[in-house]
Amino acid sequence: MTNIQLKGIAWSHSRGIDPLRACIPLLAERGIDIQWDTRPLQGFEEASIEMLAASYDLMSIDHPFMGDAFAQKALQPICEIIGKGTYQDYRDNAVGPSTSSYEWMGKLWAAPVDAASQVAAYRPDFLAEIDVPKTWDDVLKLSNTGKVGMAANPTHMLLAYATICHAFADTDAVLPDLRPVWWSDEGIERETALKALACLKRLMSKAVELSWNADPIDIFNHMTTHDDIFYTPVAFGYSNYARPGEYAKPLNFTAVPSCTGTVGAGMLGGVGLAVSRRSTEIDAIRAVLEVLSSQQIQSGIYAESGGQPAHRHAWTDKKVNEICPNFFEPTLESLDKSFVRPRVPGYPAFQRKGGELLHQLVREDAPDRVIVDKFNDLWRHFCRPEARVK
Repeated sequence: MTNIQLKGIAWSHSRGIDPLRACIPLLAERGIDIQWDTRPLQGFEEASIEMLAASYDLMSIDHPFMGDAFAQKALQPICEIIGKGTYQDYRDNAVGPSTSSYEWMGKLWAAPVDAASQVAAYRPDFLAEIDVPKTWDDVLKLSNTGKVGMAANPTHMLLAYATICHAFADTDAVLPDLRPVWWSDEGIERETALKALACLKRLMSKAVELSWNADPIDIFNHMTTHDDIFYTPVAFGYSNYARPGEYAKPLNFTAVPSCTGTVGAGMLGGVGLAVSRRSTEIDAIRAVLEVLSSQQIQSGIYAESGGQPAHRHAWTDKKVNEICPNFFEPTLESLDKSFVRPRVPGYPAFQRKGGELLHQLVREDAPDRVIVDKFNDLWRHFCRPEARVK
C-alpha cells in the first residue's frame, strides 16, 4: 500500500525544522510521508501565503498574515479538520494568546505548534540575575556600558518599537481583533509613540553597531560566541540558545522590561501550521496536526529535538526545563502577558515598509514628531479600513 504524500514548508532555523523532521518516522507509521522544505526567517516574516499555498499542503506561518490569507482565500480553516477535542485542547493549554492569534473571522486557521514572544536575554557569566534591568530606565543606564545589543534590522526595529510602545502605553486593553487599543486604525497613539521613540533612539545611540542589521538569531549567535554583548532587552525568544548542550556560553532569558519594574509584556511570536486550500488529503492532514500539537509529542520529541513547544504542559514540564533550564519557566509569565500584532489585510506589507522607514529615520536622527507622523501615515496607507478595499 502506497503512503499518502504531503508537502510542507517550514522555517529553516533548527527550532523551526528539526522537530518537524524528527516526527517524520512517527507519521510514516501512520501511512503518511511528508516532505518538509524550508525558507529563511525573512521569508517566514514576509513571504506571501497565497504563493506558498499554491505549492504546499502545510505551511508554517506567522499570525499577522491572518487578514491577508483570509482575503486571498489561500487557506482552509483547521477547526473544520481537527476534532473538537483537539481544538479545545488548544484553547485550554495555550501559552499566552498563541491559539487565539490564529483565530480570524470566527474560525481557526492554524494549529499552534511553537510559542514565543519577545523577551530579554543576558550572559549570566557577565550579568547577575539581580542586576538584570527591570525597567526601561534601567536598560538605558546599562546601555552606557556599551555592552547592550539589539535585534534592530528594519523589521525587528519596528517590532521592538511596538513593544516599547506597549510598555509606555496607558493601558494594556485590546481591541476586538486582539491588537492593543493604543494601535488603532489611525495608527499608534501619539504620546505613546513619542515616549517610546525617545527611548528607542537613546538605546540605539548606545547599542553595539552590529545591532542595526541584526535579527534575533544574529544577536543570540553573537552573544553565545563573543563577549562584547551581555544583554539585549527585546528580541523574540529562542530556547535553543539556553541549551547548555548546544552552546559553550548559553544565555539566560527573562521578561522584557516594563516602565514600573513589574513583569513586562512583549509582542507575541510563534509558529502555526496552516493548511492550503488546494490540499485534499484531509484525513492525513488531521493526523499530522493532531500528532505535532499533542501534549505527548510537544513535551517529548518536539522539545527534545530543539523545538519550542506551544503546549502549556511542555513549558511547565520538569524534563523540558532540565533540557533548557533558563528559558521556559523564567519567561512563561511574560509570554502569558504578550500582545498580538495587527492582523488586518495589508499588515505584512506595512511591517516590511514601515520597518524600512523607521530604520532609516532613526538612523538619520530625524525629529521625533516627523518620524511618528510618517510612520502613522504609512500605516494608514496600508491598513486603514478603506485602504484594505482592493
